[in-house]
Amino acid sequence: MNSLEIATKSLKANIIALPSGKFVSAGQNQFLTLWTRDFCHAVRGLILVGEKDVAKNHLSYLLKSLRDDGLVPRVLDNQVVQVRVAWQSFRKLCPVLPKLAFKEPLRPQYTDEHGSHAVDSNLLVLLASLMIDDGPWWNQHENELKKVFRWYDSQWRDGLIWQSGFSDWQDSVKREGHTFLTNLFYFLAATRLKKRGFEVKINLEDYKSKIHDTFFHNGLYKTMMGSEIISLEGNLFAIEVDEFLSLDEKKNLWKELLKHPLGKEALGACSYPSYSNNDIAWHVKFARLHGYHDKLAWSWLMGLGLKVSILMNDELKTDEQLKQIENNLDRDAVVMELYDPDKNWLPWESWLLKAEHPFAWGAGYLVEALTLLRNKK
Repeated sequence: MNSLEIATKSLKANIIALPSGKFVSAGQNQFLTLWTRDFCHAVRGLILVGEKDVAKNHLSYLLKSLRDDGLVPRVLDNQVVQVRVAWQSFRKLCPVLPKLAFKEPLRPQYTDEHGSHAVDSNLLVLLASLMIDDGPWWNQHENELKKVFRWYDSQWRDGLIWQSGFSDWQDSVKREGHTFLTNLFYFLAATRLKKRGFEVKINLEDYKSKIHDTFFHNGLYKTMMGSEIISLEGNLFAIEVDEFLSLDEKKNLWKELLKHPLGKEALGACSYPSYSNNDIAWHVKFARLHGYHDKLAWSWLMGLGLKVSILMNDELKTDEQLKQIENNLDRDAVVMELYDPDKNWLPWESWLLKAEHPFAWGAGYLVEALTLLRNKK
């Protein structure tokens, strides 16, 4: 199989058929559950492989499971998700342990072991719903989507969306405060929803300027206020989308990113420099997930990095990205969650955990990038 076929197979392998329809799990091991964040990021790939109906069913179930205040479930599972992750992880040490069954009835879970909600889940549900481009489906769920959007009305501090610790995708790290990615996602969702007739209570141009002025530093967007750490994903999304930067600004940002330690080799490592040990969650240290959200390379970021390389018409970087992706997929025959660049890009593994596989989130982005490359040729 070629790389696109492997990515497609990895994505479809995570489609789960239940009595109430088909859903997408994050993986088949410790993440064998319906993580809202992972599913929403995979939607771009689901559409391309002809599984839009799966995405619509999963989104519809999430929207009927809203908390009274409009918060989207962080996860849907028949087990307490922390129990599932722990049990599935210990199966690495004791393979005779059976897998925990994933079945209905599903229970929505809104917070994690820290008591934090997922600050980005509502935005990701909105952005994924906008990708569906299905008039009847949208009309059926418009009131629920408005409620999802309105949840953020109470999340503002000092003109930006504020988040509690461990609440965005870099949830191994206590990123409490204002982050670039969450505010960029809100700006994108608000801009696109306004075109759909939603009421947006802020001036979007002023908000965009506020985001830029707060986070832009030495040619790149830093990951959060009060930190000098640069994260790859926010800068890549700023280049990918049409609403945030001009073409010249995108070119300048791309040029600066390639000079940065995150961009000098194949794209995929999350953040640089590494986070302080004091900011890392205890269970991450226990599992020896060293570098989980800084030096380790994520398959979904490799897919997004390849897409942005193509959009920037950077043939050299595109070839470099494609070579590393093909090497990984040819070797493993599956999309892994993350890789260790310091160990010849082998799938990451510790005494307790191995990188999730097949990983739906990564597969979705790789499907998109590899499809774009194929169509360009």
